[in-house]
Amino acid sequence: MKFFAPIIVIGVAIGMYFFYMDTAFPEVQVLREKKSKYDEVLQKAVELGVLRDSLLKEYSNVSVDNSERLNKLIPEKFDAVLFANDINTMIVNNDLSVKDFKTNPQRTEDRSLITGEEQNIPYVTNVVTFRVIGDYDKFIKFLKEIESSLRLIDVVKLSIKNIGGTKTTDNFLEFMLEVNTYSLR
Repeated sequence: MKFFAPIIVIGVAIGMYFFYMDTAFPEVQVLREKKSKYDEVLQKAVELGVLRDSLLKEYSNVSVDNSERLNKLIPEKFDAVLFANDINTMIVNNDLSVKDFKTNPQRTEDRSLITGEEQNIPYVTNVVTFRVIGDYDKFIKFLKEIESSLRLIDVVKLSIKNIGGTKTTDNFLEFMLEVNTYSLR
């Protein structure tokens, strides 16, 4: 009996070990996989932190003047009054007059309805419609000034109508413009 007792205890211990390991081993494997995924996520977080720090350093190196120019190109939020003032200044500088200045600041180009695909567009398209009255050559100068302005403006529609003038030598035209300008929200 003294001889069999240790063998029985060792046999029971070995049996319990394999019985326990059979049930616990798959769970240990799942936990190891989770740990490796967490380690990967943690490594990505460290990499993103380093990238964020480098981008913040680059952003702080941008001069105030260049930052203002970027904000003028695509402003954070569309300001219809400021935009109208900028356009009016260009119009007055070219000896033209403006009428019927209308904005639709919340319209976005929603192509997802047409294509059926979800798109995440990081900007808002602001539609502005206005009429300009004046001479054709001055209007062309005005369009070139829009083209070379710092603000991003796309002329979408242009219609021209002859309205004449007070004298027989006057050749006033009415130009109806629809332009798109952009903002981040």
